[in-house]
Amino acid sequence: MKKLSARRIAALGALLAMASVLFVVESLIPPLLPMAPYVKIGLANSVVLFVIIVFGAGDAFVFILLKNLITALFVTPFVLPFNLAGSLCAYLAMAGMYGMLFPRVSLVSVSIAGAVLSNIARTSVAVLIMEAESLYIQLPFVCAFSVLAGIVIGVLSTLLIKYLPERLTKFE
Repeated sequence: MKKLSARRIAALGALLAMASVLFVVESLIPPLLPMAPYVKIGLANSVVLFVIIVFGAGDAFVFILLKNLITALFVTPFVLPFNLAGSLCAYLAMAGMYGMLFPRVSLVSVSIAGAVLSNIARTSVAVLIMEAESLYIQLPFVCAFSVLAGIVIGVLSTLLIKYLPERLTKFE
């Protein structure tokens, strides 16, 4: 983590609010896959990927922990294990790929990896909580949806980085 200036903290706070609002709004949308109600496009992940790129992996780790705690308060604490497992796996995939492979791989590829691992983790948590290994049968559908969601989030993140003014993406 870099030095925490007031400007940096304010920017991370505003991004945390944005990611939380996106998550809460998206939770109001009916499930896109009825057999897996925890599967969403994950619009807040475009903000997480933005934080990884602009602020670094350390700040992004704290960011996702806070995002999950805040959104659990607004939605329901029941979603915390699903969201935390998904967020941590997505974070590890995205921060790792971005740190080691970018620009050899695109932000869309980074996002797809995060989306797929996130939904595998969420499905695994559902299996553990419900004690139903048969839930793994939905994994091919969940992963196919994850690829589409990852493309959407990757494109959004690419547009954010490309078109935001530099003064909004430089926090030295």
